[in-house]
Amino acid sequence: MAQITDYGTLKTWISTTGHRGDLASDIPGFVQSAETMIADKVRAVELVTTIPLDEDDRSAGALYNLPSDFLGARAVTGTQSSAGYELKQVSLAELYRYSSSGQAVVFAIYGSTIEFRAAPAVDQAFTLVYYKRPAAFVSDTDTNLILTTHPVLYQHAAMHWFHIHTMDVELAAAHLDEFETYVRDVNAVAEEVRGTGVVNPQYNFNSRSAM
Repeated sequence: MAQITDYGTLKTWISTTGHRGDLASDIPGFVQSAETMIADKVRAVELVTTIPLDEDDRSAGALYNLPSDFLGARAVTGTQSSAGYELKQVSLAELYRYSSSGQAVVFAIYGSTIEFRAAPAVDQAFTLVYYKRPAAFVSDTDTNLILTTHPVLYQHAAMHWFHIHTMDVELAAAHLDEFETYVRDVNAVAEEVRGTGVVNPQYNFNSRSAM
């Protein structure tokens, strides 16, 4: 079986495996649906990236814009008196139970926005560690780390939609089961290595106590 390394070889594999040459024009749609499934479900170590959140990202007060490829937060860290600390993620409802003054120690995420409590100072910078959306495929030579490291995710997700299209419910369900099993394994690895960075214990600068 040919190795899957890019969009072109993925499409060829789907066509060969499905034994339906007449569906060649539909395969990009199956892959696009697979991309959506992967973005919704997969939180792999290969998707982890880090960027600064600073004044350029602030939209107003305690509100900052998230990067366009954001899928989910892994950690947010800040600095106070030259010491690093990790902020706590809470729900939007819980966020407003914290004081609106003092050092920002919690945050909530909704839509394309991250909101801190309280509003950070102008010179305050944070580091956002997050899962980024895998690059979408356009050209046959396009690839990404998920495809090259975990090609079975694209294979099973795309074949799920292939068999949905052909109305083979049993095969569609089988590929969905395989996809979800592999997702659990990939995500479990990411959870195992989560928090390996050295970060000082979180500190509540409002109550002056460790959290």
